[in-house]
Amino acid sequence: MPDQSPSEATQTQAQTPAPRTIAVIDGNSLMHRAFHAIRQPMSAPDGRATNALFGFFNMFVKLMESFRPDGVICAFDKGLPQVRMDMLPQYKAQRPPMDDALHEQFPMVKDLLRTLDVPVAECPGWEGDDILGTLAREGERAGFDMYLFTGDRDMYQLATDHVRIVSTRKGVSDVAIMTPESVDDLYHGITPELVPDFYGLKGDSSDNIPGVPGIGPKKAAALIVRYGSLDEVIAHADEVKGKMGENLRAHIDDALLSRKVATIRTDAPIEVRLSDARFPTFDPAEVTAAFGALGFTGLTKRLVRLAGVEAGSSDAAPSGPPALPEPLTGERAFQALRSAVAAGSWVGAALDDPEGRRGQTSLFDADAPARVWAAAGDDLLCLTGLQAVEGVELLVRSGRVVSADVKALLHLALPLDSAQDAAIDAWDVDPMRIFDTSVAAYLRESDRSSYAPAELSAELLGVPAPEPAEGLPQAAIDAWLARSLRDPLDAALAAEDATELFHGLEMSLLPVLLQMERTGLAVDRAILKRQADELGHEIDQMVASIKGAAGEDFNLDSPQQLSHVLFDVWGLPTFGLKKTKRGFYSTNAKTLEDLALRDERVQTVLEYRERTKIKSTYLDALPADIRSDGRIHTTLNQTVAATGRLSSSDPNLQNIPTRSELGHRVRTAFTVPEGFVFLACDYSQIELRLLAHLSADEHLVGAFNSGADFHRATAARVFGVPMEEVTPQLRSRAKAVNFGIVYGQQAYGLASSLKIGRGEAQEMIDRYFEAYPGVRSYLDTSVETARSLGYAQTMYGRRRHTPDINSRNFQLRSFAERTAMNHPMQGSAADIIKIAMIQVAQRLRAEGLASRLVLQIHDELDFEVPQAEVETLSALVKETMESVVELRVPLIADVSYGPTWAEAK
Repeated sequence: MPDQSPSEATQTQAQTPAPRTIAVIDGNSLMHRAFHAIRQPMSAPDGRATNALFGFFNMFVKLMESFRPDGVICAFDKGLPQVRMDMLPQYKAQRPPMDDALHEQFPMVKDLLRTLDVPVAECPGWEGDDILGTLAREGERAGFDMYLFTGDRDMYQLATDHVRIVSTRKGVSDVAIMTPESVDDLYHGITPELVPDFYGLKGDSSDNIPGVPGIGPKKAAALIVRYGSLDEVIAHADEVKGKMGENLRAHIDDALLSRKVATIRTDAPIEVRLSDARFPTFDPAEVTAAFGALGFTGLTKRLVRLAGVEAGSSDAAPSGPPALPEPLTGERAFQALRSAVAAGSWVGAALDDPEGRRGQTSLFDADAPARVWAAAGDDLLCLTGLQAVEGVELLVRSGRVVSADVKALLHLALPLDSAQDAAIDAWDVDPMRIFDTSVAAYLRESDRSSYAPAELSAELLGVPAPEPAEGLPQAAIDAWLARSLRDPLDAALAAEDATELFHGLEMSLLPVLLQMERTGLAVDRAILKRQADELGHEIDQMVASIKGAAGEDFNLDSPQQLSHVLFDVWGLPTFGLKKTKRGFYSTNAKTLEDLALRDERVQTVLEYRERTKIKSTYLDALPADIRSDGRIHTTLNQTVAATGRLSSSDPNLQNIPTRSELGHRVRTAFTVPEGFVFLACDYSQIELRLLAHLSADEHLVGAFNSGADFHRATAARVFGVPMEEVTPQLRSRAKAVNFGIVYGQQAYGLASSLKIGRGEAQEMIDRYFEAYPGVRSYLDTSVETARSLGYAQTMYGRRRHTPDINSRNFQLRSFAERTAMNHPMQGSAADIIKIAMIQVAQRLRAEGLASRLVLQIHDELDFEVPQAEVETLSALVKETMESVVELRVPLIADVSYGPTWAEAK
């Protein structure tokens, strides 16, 4: 199988829905920037200035539209910055008093934020920076993705993989998204944790932070990169020559104090909690009145539109959440359901499973009844226990059901655990009589983090959702809203030409997934136990070996203690290494991999880490996922990966390492019953073949049609050597370029993957496009088409919107351009494998075969096959997969099989 892209790998790791996204705004920073950017006089009817408000909320709307956070908090300074003045009395003392016209707008901005139901966070003596820092770390610990909106560069120190700094650069519209990598690039080697050290040397005149005289940004960065940290710069101060060295030695205390003052605090005693942040939850009528009173007509419309309604429309002033009727129960509820089914009405439904059992307890068990909530006609129904199962059965056989999670609902009647009785068959499900609102919304916008009915209701219906209350759980609300959402979602699908994609592909696939999840994979608990014991013994030996080499007892899982052993005890070189904010050298994977090249003891540490991860993630955890049928039943998700691919969760079986010996060992535990084999069939280089088809490049098409080794053929063309002279290294480089082009990779990414210079990587990419000019033309056309239409689409019409493709922000624009280039290939590959799954499942049933489809991993389908059907099934699957679509080049599927999952691949 082709290598995964970084984005795909990240997506397939997710075992749970995407995390919440919280935006925290530095109110003081944005208000100052807005005030100075919009200088034309603006005033409210009572004469108060409003230019800063206008700029602030224009920026607010832009940020909400661009990043779509599901929660917002705005932080402000309160009083003097006493916390830092106690460290540095002259802190910010040189700043002139705030302009009166700006000062009077601060109470107004806070009132307007409260109208928007955005919490305002203030803390006497503390600055907004520290509030952002505190909330950022709180959110990161909670597993949220955080966006910090600010104009202050010292905030870059907070950047991590889950905390991004959205930095305003010019006026109120130009922003840059700062990640750890972009901070490093901007400051030429200064990572976020070293930003305070950087300020310690260069100071900050705008805040009166002294730093070291004569040391500006470039010199500060050079010193820190050379020595690793401010502490190391000070330790080697005698090596710094000339006036700079004199100043450094004379101002050591100033440098240390400056670093302390420049360090963002993350312990501000704030009262606002991240749980308070929900957006949009405001009343459109109140917002219309408040902002309209200031004369912000166009801005008011944009703000109200964030809630999914148009200002001035009848929906702009909703009376509140829809009132749900008193629920019916018992026979009255079931009779109402029968009536709705007989009338041919769509019935909204949701499974109420607060324990999250997923089939662990029998759903037919009267002692632990499940509940199904349904919206039928004007009634809200609550069906319990066996009646709930019968209700789902009635909907499947005779009704039309709409739900935010149709598959989870249907598993009530077709339990995941195949040892439990089933009331329906997966093939009883008619794709035209089911409507999954989450999948429908996903086809409209696959990059969203949530497709919850409450959020879709605010956007599509213009009304807020009712809040859960006693006797009215979230499932009841979801059932009621799902029924209301079907018509607008159906219309939206039609408007985007996605109706066939929804019904003909995604809903047609749902019964296949339903059966695959019930079938599950056979697994040998004893093998898992034996492997866990063996690996545990290996880990114990490694621990003893490492501790023996260290000459002391320490915790290998503590980065700080491991750092002490590596660099203090073993004396490994620290040149070029960076320290963490806690003051010790990093022991991340990259650092250890580099050190392992020169010291075998570090290689043992890496092997220890790999083994402990495999043991805890799989060998120790998987036994708990084995149901009473002796099988593991993953969930296959249709709305997680933005590309259209399926993902796996609870547990994630797509993410077991494929190219490591340990991953291979884990797969040996996935067995088949006696007399069966495990069979795998996967597409060969499908995305590259799609690139050849879509680009119609004659040389690329010819390379595939010749039947020659494609990567070797590419190497010959790119590097200008005969095929027989292509070395393994040249082939490997050509392979990296081939897949890099598919994923829209630029020179920086290719250089990183091949560990070569950026110039050499760019030269390779240039040669590639010279060899395959049609590819360059196709990719350029794809970007321009997306720029014009606002989306890229697959061969089957699956759209992925690119709202940032015309952005002035380089990073946002570049990501959108890469999406425009790779979505036609990645998304089409996702569509093709889904079509193949449907057709294979239909043929298995039509031909009466006992073989069962048990798993899908990207471009691969996996089966449990009786030995007597191996030849038949191999031919059936290969033929079906290869004939899904006719391309300019052959679509090839490779079959392999064996007694276990490991031996089948």
